[in-house]
Amino acid sequence: MGFFSRFKKNREKEEQPRRQESILTPEAQADQAKAAQETQAPAPDPAEAKKQQQFEELSPRLYPFFAPVNTPPFLPFETGGRRIDIPLPCIPFFSSKIFFVEDTGSSFRFLQKSAVPDSVSLQDLLRLSVRNLAQNVKFQVRAADFGYLIDGNPNHVSSFLLFKGLWKELAKKFDDNLLITVPVRGLILFVPEKKRQDMLPKMNAVCMKLIHDPKLRAHPLEPILFLYHREKDQLLPIAVRKNSIATAAPKPEQQHPEDDQSGEPLQEEIAKEGENLASPPHLHIVPKPEPEARLELDDDDEGDDDI
Repeated sequence: MGFFSRFKKNREKEEQPRRQESILTPEAQADQAKAAQETQAPAPDPAEAKKQQQFEELSPRLYPFFAPVNTPPFLPFETGGRRIDIPLPCIPFFSSKIFFVEDTGSSFRFLQKSAVPDSVSLQDLLRLSVRNLAQNVKFQVRAADFGYLIDGNPNHVSSFLLFKGLWKELAKKFDDNLLITVPVRGLILFVPEKKRQDMLPKMNAVCMKLIHDPKLRAHPLEPILFLYHREKDQLLPIAVRKNSIATAAPKPEQQHPEDDQSGEPLQEEIAKEGENLASPPHLHIVPKPEPEARLELDDDDEGDDDI
């Protein structure tokens, strides 16, 4: 009896939990517990998770969109007799602003800040929209009397100015830097820098015709000449001296305060123009058309600057 009683006591002693000793002071233990709690992943925000999912569904249809630099970065909205300004994400770009639009098929709908997750930056939006442009929008590179032009879908062509991959390949093809301008929304004109003496005055004359043509929608960029420098892989605006050829010195980016809101207010949706759906020839240069097939920009002018 005594033996089994002693065995029972030993077993009860073994079953008792051992007290854990710590070399940390009570204050240090409290700090350790607090640090462990802070390192735990926070509970996901259901509203932010829903916004992220909606943005991922929307993102394949997002594209860059140029607007005048003094365009207010919001959409005006009237409700209950009062006006509410809906903020829009945008990026200054020299003498214009880059907004972001959803291509709905029949129109453009401006992207609102409330639709962008906190984890998506403006540079993320720019990279995403330019990637969509490169993958989905068709264009052609054509030879002309003044140099070369890029045409295609008139709603998107001007945004190819932002696609440095295109200019890198073209500079490689021409083995030269490129002088580029965007006179109207549906066209980009460029010449190799080594041909600037002959081509630049002609390209300037064509730009003036396009800008003053009432049938064409004027592009919001001011008449700026850009230089794509192939070695630096940079697109820079360059200074142009009056009655002379453009110099290589970069023109500093113009600063425009955000409170300059004298521009035309944006509408939530913008109707699209007719599209040229010709298949792009992957940087194949389409040769100049025969003289009888050339499109003259102005019936009253001679055909020297025809496209």
